[in-house]
Amino acid sequence: MNWIYDLSYRIYDIPNWLFGLITISTFVLVAALGLIVSRRWTARIFRLSEGTNSTVNGFLAAVGVMYSLLAGLVAVGTWQNQEAATATASKEAELIFVLYRDVCAFPEPQRHELQDRLKQYLHFVIDVAFPAHRRGETANGGTRILSDFQGILTAYQPATANQQIMLSEAFTAFNKVVEARRMRINAVDAGIPSVFWTVIMAGAVFSIMLTYMFCLPSLKTHLFFTGIFSLFLGFVIFLIAALDNPFRGDIGVSPAVYVSALEGLKDLDPSGP
Repeated sequence: MNWIYDLSYRIYDIPNWLFGLITISTFVLVAALGLIVSRRWTARIFRLSEGTNSTVNGFLAAVGVMYSLLAGLVAVGTWQNQEAATATASKEAELIFVLYRDVCAFPEPQRHELQDRLKQYLHFVIDVAFPAHRRGETANGGTRILSDFQGILTAYQPATANQQIMLSEAFTAFNKVVEARRMRINAVDAGIPSVFWTVIMAGAVFSIMLTYMFCLPSLKTHLFFTGIFSLFLGFVIFLIAALDNPFRGDIGVSPAVYVSALEGLKDLDPSGP
């Protein structure tokens, strides 16, 4: 089953427009081929007539309402995961910025050492962690950098009351950075459970099959209505898949906020290294 799991994530390695085109085209083509193959058999077995259209229409409407509610809730859930991951990344970058400002008040050599560790950490997040997140992985190295930073803070001995307050503020900001980092790492695996995908895909298939039950005089007309229906289903499935796994794909969370924080550090301490 691992190859199926790996294959399901390959979709995020292709451009979003191509992923959408493939998803929607697959739904439309499969629905059309299924209709062409089964149309005569379905009409004969179920003895379809124009009189059955109203019954099928009412049943399809009821199924459509239930399926739209399910798909809508799942789509909202994936969007909320995306928004939460974006907010977490923004919060971590902001906290690093605040922590850097706090350590600018430290005396040398601690100031230089602490600033250097924060810059290393930002480079690590941008150049190592986020590329790994796009693969659904977490990268090693960030913990070591933060541990070095904590070791410098712990070893610092304040000589005055002001320095003690400064150290306390730095520790508070540091703990918030660690918390935000853990939330970001946990968000890498955020996604809707596989059982939801099973229900969504099964519901889409059965909904399309219900359109085969209409008795229409023209195959072209039947293909048109089935194609339009499957087109909208393809849009919904594409939307959910594109938003699922918030760090993957073209619309995944980007390290832009960390890049902005790194570029803004020199404004906090222009005279620093």
